[in-house]
Amino acid sequence: MTTIMILLLLLLFAFSTVFSPLPNSLKHQVVVNAPKFGIANDMFWKDGQPFRIIGGDLHYFRTLPEYWEDRLLRAKALGLNAIQTYVPWNLHEPKEGQLEFHGIADIVSFLELCHKLDLLVMLRPGPYICAEWDFGGFPAWLLTKEPAITLRSSDPRYLALVDSWWGVLLPKIAHLLYHKGGPIIMVQIENEFGSYGDDMDYLHHLVNLARSYLGDDIILYTTDGGTRDTLTKGTIRGDTVFSAVDFSTGEDPWPIFKMQKAFNAPGKSPPLSAEFYTGWLTHWGESIAKTDAASTASALENILSRNGSAVLYMVHGGTNFGFYNGANAAQESDYDADLTSYDYDAPISESGDVDGAKFKALRGVIAKYSATSLPPVPLNNKKTGYGRIQLEKTSSLFNTLDLSTKAIESENPISMEAAGQMFGFLLYVSEYTTKGKGSILSIPKAGA
Repeated sequence: MTTIMILLLLLLFAFSTVFSPLPNSLKHQVVVNAPKFGIANDMFWKDGQPFRIIGGDLHYFRTLPEYWEDRLLRAKALGLNAIQTYVPWNLHEPKEGQLEFHGIADIVSFLELCHKLDLLVMLRPGPYICAEWDFGGFPAWLLTKEPAITLRSSDPRYLALVDSWWGVLLPKIAHLLYHKGGPIIMVQIENEFGSYGDDMDYLHHLVNLARSYLGDDIILYTTDGGTRDTLTKGTIRGDTVFSAVDFSTGEDPWPIFKMQKAFNAPGKSPPLSAEFYTGWLTHWGESIAKTDAASTASALENILSRNGSAVLYMVHGGTNFGFYNGANAAQESDYDADLTSYDYDAPISESGDVDGAKFKALRGVIAKYSATSLPPVPLNNKKTGYGRIQLEKTSSLFNTLDLSTKAIESENPISMEAAGQMFGFLLYVSEYTTKGKGSILSIPKAGA
């Protein structure tokens, strides 16, 4: 009995030793690092590894939601690892206080889809975006304010409206920042502001506003033309905001990237062409813009071969639906409206085709420098011919207008915006008594 008791005590001691807590010196802690995207040593870093951005602009508002995934998969097959997109204020707030985030305006769903497909995102929320989009993305109701506000400036009344807009937008996307497990690696401040003005108070206000909603861990960036003048006026020196550049395709990028370093903190200037132009826009009355596939691919290789990064503008252009096509005007009298089509001669065509020479040439270059093997290229989507459609005139446009109930009477012509017409056309009608055999109606140039 004494022997049995001794054995039982020894066994209990042995089991208690096996299952007792390990000494602190022998414990191993498992540390899960949070996702991180940053800049150091003149390189981008993703989760502790050097990273090259090979991205492309693909705008959710220029592609129907039913085709978002199709177009993103084609961009991924081209070899892209990031998508850059603007956010047009006028799409999301067409009337003051009337916010739209459904259908083609469902930006959150688009960003979540990018994340699902393992595509990073560079977000460009403006508030001014240019993009050959109506009024550069500004809602037309901004022009109804009295007295008139000064857009793209530190005018307090303008800033209050921007504060209100970003106060809605930025909280919607904040959970999708990369360090929070989402796809957004960078957020742009304004757009090529150095080509427009030099109001640093305005830019600083936007930076502080973005930081208040997005925090300090996200990279904020500006994009400006690759000249000393535009970079001086449009970027914020130091390490607060990363300064990226754009320039004509085929132009030697490396002197520009060298100049870019002067506008970034030491070690904080990875060479990035934030708009590498794969084609060009087309105005009404012009021949459709086309650019050479081989020279475009060669220009891209000149950047990638020396560890530079580039964002293709555009990878897929899409369509300016409704009246959202913008216009360009080098001078006040030189007004050039853009087409409804925003095909841009991009490697992925407006209809999604990927069998063109430019797609093949760019993909061949990207494959050389991609960190991973490229997915297979999808087939073009099937198309249907509807045959010839015969149109017949049934009435005159003017005969369909009901001027008795919808007319606004005014002693002097008023603007579309003042009449509550933010898009489309406004018909001006005036009655006057002729003098003699006839009269000439002239509209003098509006005063400043």
